Amino acid sequence: MELIKKGELEYYVFEGLEKTGIVGHCFTTRLGGVSEGHLASLNLGFSRGDKKENVDRNFDIICSAIGTEKENCVTLRQVHSTKIVKAGKELRGMGFRDDMERIEADGLITNERGVTLVTFHADCVPLYFVDAKNKAIGMAHSGWRGTADKMAVEMLRRMNAEYGTDPKDVAAAIGPSIGPCCFQVDRPVVDIFRGNFDFADKYIRDDENVKGKYKIDLWGINREMLERAGVKAENIEVGGICTMCRPDVFYSHRVMGEARGTMGAFLFLK
Repeated sequence: MELIKKGELEYYVFEGLEKTGIVGHCFTTRLGGVSEGHLASLNLGFSRGDKKENVDRNFDIICSAIGTEKENCVTLRQVHSTKIVKAGKELRGMGFRDDMERIEADGLITNERGVTLVTFHADCVPLYFVDAKNKAIGMAHSGWRGTADKMAVEMLRRMNAEYGTDPKDVAAAIGPSIGPCCFQVDRPVVDIFRGNFDFADKYIRDDENVKGKYKIDLWGINREMLERAGVKAENIEVGGICTMCRPDVFYSHRVMGEARGTMGAFLFLK
């Protein structure tokens, strides 16, 4: 993963996705926008209490930097599900257009140029999928619920059904999010992961500082899911930056609660 700086604007790209040669993409930081106060400065969230003109301007800033336009973006009303939307040109502007309600879902796929897939994050895991052979892409918001419910596998299944994607041809990336250093949970969450994955204990440990609490490695679980689903290990890139550890660079729900902005994960076919 590489940090790109353009003036005050900072965002990340993945070398593995860049090497496919067919996509533009990024994961934003909180730096380089126009929002103020606790939303400073590149807030992309529609429901954080920001001025609409600030959010619009922030989208213009990042879209211009990565080579797309706000009008091409498709956003969702994210609900921690494994529902996936096939996004054609008819959905462009979802989130910005008054005549279109955002769909409740947490994943987007497309094989159409001129469509920019966007998911929102503030600790939850962003998952990127690029099938260079069939020229199809996918973008997912996968918090702990989405990870436990196997969103990564569902994305590959849908891309196969819609576009003939073979997982061995996929370049995947796991973006900045809450890391194994910080993702503290109670026993009921641990039990869900243990019930859903026979390999879960590889990625669960006792919290060394708080008795009765645990830490879970969502990056590791998503990576192993992708590998077991057929994605080659060398084609999976993990960003490895914990958003909770770096509230100076990222918005973190665990650190800031509701007094925060929202980052964006962007992906589009060139």
